[in-house]
Amino acid sequence: MALLPAVLAATIALSTIPAWVVAQRVQGQDDRSWKPSHVVLATGFATALWIDAAQTRNAMALGYREANPILGPHPSEGQINTYTAVAALTVIGVAAVVPPRARPWVLAGALAVEAVTIAATVHQGIAITLR
Repeated sequence: MALLPAVLAATIALSTIPAWVVAQRVQGQDDRSWKPSHVVLATGFATALWIDAAQTRNAMALGYREANPILGPHPSEGQINTYTAVAALTVIGVAAVVPPRARPWVLAGALAVEAVTIAATVHQGIAITLR
C-alpha cells in the first residue's frame, strides 16, 4: 500500500523548517523547530490516520455506511485515500505553522480524534487490518 509511505513522507517534509522560519530564527524571533515529542505525536497521528483509512476501506467492502459527511455514505477507495492524504497534510501543515507551544495540542488533539474513531470502528465490528 502506497498510502503509508506517502503520509510518512508528508510528515517528514512538513516537519522540516521552511526558509521563512530560518529567517525568523536568525533575527532572534521565536524558534519554530520541531521537538522530538512533536515528531512522535505527528508520527502517531499519521499512523492512526492510516489505520482509520484501512478500517474505512474494509468497512466499505463489507457494505457499511461511512459516518464522515465529507466522504459521503459510500466513498470509493480513491476518495478514502485522497481524503486521508489531505487530512494528513492539513493537520501536519497546521502543526507546522502554529506557535511551538500550540503544536503538541494540535497534534495530540488530532491523534485523540483518530484514536476515538478507530476504537468506535472496532466496537462496530470492523477489525484493524493494514493493507
